[in-house]
Amino acid sequence: MRKLSTWLIIAGIAVILIPIIGTVYTNYQQEKLYQEYLAEGSAVQQSYEQLEDSWQELPGDIATEAAISTEPAAEAVAIPAYKPVVLGRIKIPKIDENLLLVEGVKSKDLKAGAGHIPGTAMPGEIGNSAVAGHRNYTFGSYFNRLDELEDGDEIIIEYGGSIFTYEVYEKLVVLPEETSVLNQTSTHKVLTLITCTPVRVATHRLIIHALLVE
Repeated sequence: MRKLSTWLIIAGIAVILIPIIGTVYTNYQQEKLYQEYLAEGSAVQQSYEQLEDSWQELPGDIATEAAISTEPAAEAVAIPAYKPVVLGRIKIPKIDENLLLVEGVKSKDLKAGAGHIPGTAMPGEIGNSAVAGHRNYTFGSYFNRLDELEDGDEIIIEYGGSIFTYEVYEKLVVLPEETSVLNQTSTHKVLTLITCTPVRVATHRLIIHALLVE
């Protein structure tokens, strides 16, 4: 009986420590990438798929990427480790969020931080700059607490050597196919944050709209 109690205590401690260790490791990896970004300068622009394809790969229904070939390999080729294109950081003071901002919303990109959706405006520009992030990620909070944001809350983007502060003006829930939330504008500087909802079920998208404070 005493041994059983001891194992239960050890199991309880492990349950508590594993998420903490995971969060620390995730933060370490993000900070490492960010420091490399600062050392290397501005991110190099790359080619990406169309906006509609990017939307279909938002958190919750991200397709597994695999290159399949029926041709026999002539020789083994070393494939370099994937490295996301770092744009800067996204900070949300109300929910104590400080995430790496990367380009793209592939599964590999969103493991590194929040992903800017290709085809939308860049931060600070006129138009709709859309950023997607995980909500039910095992290690790290990512956009887990995004639903706590209300009108007037600040979202801060560090990009291209500048700091852009946006103010939330709308929160809504839409179906995955409702891509109108990504519509561009020729008059305003809008930021749209996107994640899945409800947590772990992911049948809908939680949308946060914010306007740049000039």
